[in-house]
Amino acid sequence: MAEPKYYTLMEAAELVGVAPITLKRWLLTEKVDEVARDRNNWRRFTDADVRRIKQFADKTSPPKGQRT
Repeated sequence: MAEPKYYTLMEAAELVGVAPITLKRWLLTEKVDEVARDRNNWRRFTDADVRRIKQFADKTSPPKGQRT
């Protein structure tokens, strides 16, 4: 079985479509569930984590280029 792909916070933020600081803030304020960490205590995002956070982002912010 193939080993799962992991993303850094910066990579995950890019995939979600938000700034890295926004993603970090959502994690610190518990707006989204925390993700696994590696042995250095760095966050490791899986494809499932990215999908879950993207769903949250889509509910909370208008698409890029649109004003509310």
